[in-house]
Amino acid sequence: MVVFVNWSGLGLVMVLLGGELLAACGGAPEPRARAPQVAASEAPSAPKRAVLPDDCRQEPGKPPAEALERVYTGVAAKARCQREVYTIMGGVTHFLGVQCKFCHLVPDYRAMTHRKQIANWMAAELIPALRKKGGAQAPWCNDCHQSTGKSSAKFLGDPRNTSFASEWMTTHLVEDFETKSGSPLHCKSCHRGNFGTPQFQHKVILSELSPSD
Repeated sequence: MVVFVNWSGLGLVMVLLGGELLAACGGAPEPRARAPQVAASEAPSAPKRAVLPDDCRQEPGKPPAEALERVYTGVAAKARCQREVYTIMGGVTHFLGVQCKFCHLVPDYRAMTHRKQIANWMAAELIPALRKKGGAQAPWCNDCHQSTGKSSAKFLGDPRNTSFASEWMTTHLVEDFETKSGSPLHCKSCHRGNFGTPQFQHKVILSELSPSD
């Protein structure tokens, strides 16, 4: 069995190679009947993200949704009401396979931490700079952090596996995403230079990110 791993949410392709048992007696084997062809419309489709109810919708006969406690500029920047903040954060914990305390100081959830800085940087810098190929849809946490088949905050290894990280960026990031303007991604799009050149910067997290075309 050979497994090919395809920054974010994530697919596995398995190829099974097997032989046939031939009868002990001589003679050519009987030809096998061809497997029925499956129409493209009947082929199983990739699972879609669940449609969640609108947390901020005004329900008849009920009080309006609680207003935002403050202005959010990172992961929860698009929240319209306080309930939606909790829904967004719940999604992040699910996609990364962690609990709130992985990034937050409990019970002081507002306190800034290094991991909160990274999460807010990804939401404010990395995600707006990219889009999925074939459309203008922006990626979200699950597109990279579940790309190896399971939820993981450090899906490139802890400590980072440089070899796997290079392979993942080549076979997943570059293949599945493009710049927000629709141009192909290259190493220099984020790392300031192509791999192996003096301009290449290994670390881009928490830096000003403007992927070049």
